Amino acid sequence: MRVCYFGTYDADYVRNVVAQTALRSQGVDVVACHATVWNSTDEKVADARKGPLNPRLWLRLLRAYGRLVRQHRAIGRYDAMIVGYPGHLDLFLARVLTWLRRAPLVFDAYVSLYDTIVGDRALVQSRSLLGVLSRWIDRTTCRLADAVLLDTRAHIELFRRAYGLSATTFAHIWVGADAVYQAPAKERDEAEPFRVLYFGKFIPLHGVDTVIRAAKLLEAEGDIRFEMIGGGQERAQAEALAASLGVTTVDWGPEWLEPEALRRRIEAADVCLGIFGRSDKAARVIPTKAYIALAMGKPLVTRDSPAARELLTPDVHALLCAPGDPAEVAGAILALRRDPALRRKIGRAGRAMFLTRCSTEAIGRSLVRVLRTVLRPAPR
Repeated sequence: MRVCYFGTYDADYVRNVVAQTALRSQGVDVVACHATVWNSTDEKVADARKGPLNPRLWLRLLRAYGRLVRQHRAIGRYDAMIVGYPGHLDLFLARVLTWLRRAPLVFDAYVSLYDTIVGDRALVQSRSLLGVLSRWIDRTTCRLADAVLLDTRAHIELFRRAYGLSATTFAHIWVGADAVYQAPAKERDEAEPFRVLYFGKFIPLHGVDTVIRAAKLLEAEGDIRFEMIGGGQERAQAEALAASLGVTTVDWGPEWLEPEALRRRIEAADVCLGIFGRSDKAARVIPTKAYIALAMGKPLVTRDSPAARELLTPDVHALLCAPGDPAEVAGAILALRRDPALRRKIGRAGRAMFLTRCSTEAIGRSLVRVLRTVLRPAPR
């Protein structure tokens, strides 16, 4: 089987890296047809704030699509095309190209565009031009594709209900973790201080304010330190909150680390944190950081939600807390601090589950099953 992995997707984003590696693990020949439009998340956010009437954005897109058309012409025959994430705008060109090649089209929507820019990040209002347009794009691109990939069943339910897509073929594909994180972490010696690690993009659904308030509640313990790694939309707010509360047990790490360096920080931690946001989107996602903690066998504390329970059994694979509840987060961390056996049990159970359901090979098998449902005999 030969697959064209197509679009202006973020080539370094874990969703795309894992998907391509997973397909190759199953013997699929993956050929990339890729052009870059944005060099960072900050650039995407800036363009979203400017709205759709942004001539520079459309000029960059036209140039990128010209490169994609030339690459597509050169790659030859393939059995199916997958549009990588984010690729909502790419779907229209992809549909034309696959019609011409008479090949099926699979769209990795991953999450809702509208839900991300309107509901979660609040970059624009729902009735703004971009808000209305993003909702139309979500619905229309899913209708154009032969199959749509999302990260959880909770997201599939949202798309079916909100957009009336009962006839669309959906499949949920776990995010997984990059190869550098799939080896188990070394056993950490009992040492003080007890280290709690957050790493991520400081976006609203992460609920970083809850982490800071939990750190304040645990300050009296004296031997628990928090490390915060990453940069993004709410880092400055988080630092300001910590300063206003007088929190002294938080270490502010770098805004970016290469995967190997991040792996070393995770190995040095006793507990890894997931997300704690109160938003509807936070209830529908399982963050990449959760998969990484599970893969490395680190005990995970994260928000309880319908999406989390699709993968995690409470008190077996992770400790789950009510959204936005610093007291519950602090209580979960303290329970793990006081019980090394519980830490080991949850870490090992989480890793065993990851290997069964979320490893590169497991994700590859799921993707191949989706591709087989949309493949049709070649025309004579």
